[in-house]
Amino acid sequence: MAKVGDLYIGGEEPLAQDLESFPSGIAFPIDNKPEIEYVWNSEDSQWQVEIKKDHAYIVARSREPQQYEVFVTSGLEQVQRCLDIIAVKKRGIFVVRRPELDHLAVFQTKGCQVLRHFSVATLAIETKVKIEVRDKNGQIKPHPPAPEPTWTWAFRYYRLSQASNDIFEAYRNLFLSLEALLNEICPKQSSEKERKWLEQALSQVASKLKLAHYVPDTVEAPIDYLMKTQYTDVRCRLFHAKYPDALLPHTELNPTDVLAAYETLLLLWRDIAGSYFDVPRGGGVVTYQGFKSLMDETFGRSLSVYFTEDESPPRKEDIVVSPLGIAVHEFDDCSYLGQTKLGFASWLGEVTVQDMHKNLIIHRICSKLGGALFNVAFVESGLSPKGVDIFQTYQSTKLVNKGQPKTSF
Repeated sequence: MAKVGDLYIGGEEPLAQDLESFPSGIAFPIDNKPEIEYVWNSEDSQWQVEIKKDHAYIVARSREPQQYEVFVTSGLEQVQRCLDIIAVKKRGIFVVRRPELDHLAVFQTKGCQVLRHFSVATLAIETKVKIEVRDKNGQIKPHPPAPEPTWTWAFRYYRLSQASNDIFEAYRNLFLSLEALLNEICPKQSSEKERKWLEQALSQVASKLKLAHYVPDTVEAPIDYLMKTQYTDVRCRLFHAKYPDALLPHTELNPTDVLAAYETLLLLWRDIAGSYFDVPRGGGVVTYQGFKSLMDETFGRSLSVYFTEDESPPRKEDIVVSPLGIAVHEFDDCSYLGQTKLGFASWLGEVTVQDMHKNLIIHRICSKLGGALFNVAFVESGLSPKGVDIFQTYQSTKLVNKGQPKTSF
């Protein structure tokens, strides 16, 4: 019975007092610790969602074995429905906190039950460019003042996007802002199909911008790629609001995929706004291709991953897995997965759960490169792997260009 704190996630091992066991479950952090105990069952009886008093997570359990690829989205949807019910019953208002960066899941693969710890950390990189213009005598010429941006109603949606605390809402507003920018550049005709207009507008923008900067270096048709990954895969799945085609916020989309799409969309928006509306572009940025090369080189050194019961919160000064000298356990296998999404470098650690692991309460999950501590993930409530066959950690480092707009929600 894998648990986070005293909240049961899932696992086939029977629970005490004849309580029901669930083969699958997924836990997400919430924005504040509840003062209530609440258990909700879906109408089809396939799901159970639970929050506990003073607990930092909410868990959705499935009575059917689940595969991870679909479990993140389906489990998150059940959590959102439960929180909707709690809200209308006036029991409290709760929000899932950054599901794109943190969750815990018990799921099925190849006949084994797996407990996966998923986390995304940020890697902030700052690049500075200084340009000096000198006259014929070698004297520095002062820069003329930057022009004031030309206001357009697209800026309103941009501001609302950056002010959001929810990645789905942030994306919706940013795409509306992109459409508004493009409509100023290439006005949409009333009889024109939206997809066709967007393709035409992006083609016109491509005369000023190199769209290859916003797609993987293997992509030969940037507009086709952007239309699929932004418009078809995300925008269309977030904007329908009328039944029977309605798609509610947080439904049918992996939040980490939406975050990756948002970051690409933001880069594209800033460059379009800079080229056409005098919006300052800020300092230099590390490109996706540059980030991939940096991470490939960094992870070229020996990678190893560990876990421990040490409850010490992560600190910048950390140089060891367990600052308190508590027993450290190494994952049997670890592998660098490369750039799994644009701006995301990921790695996977896996260990077969043995008897000596089953009673552990894991808090720190740490990665080393070349023997030096590289990353510390922390589960404050503590994680128990009891009742599963395999314990995994799937960790990512996300590129953040310092001095650029917000990309964490």
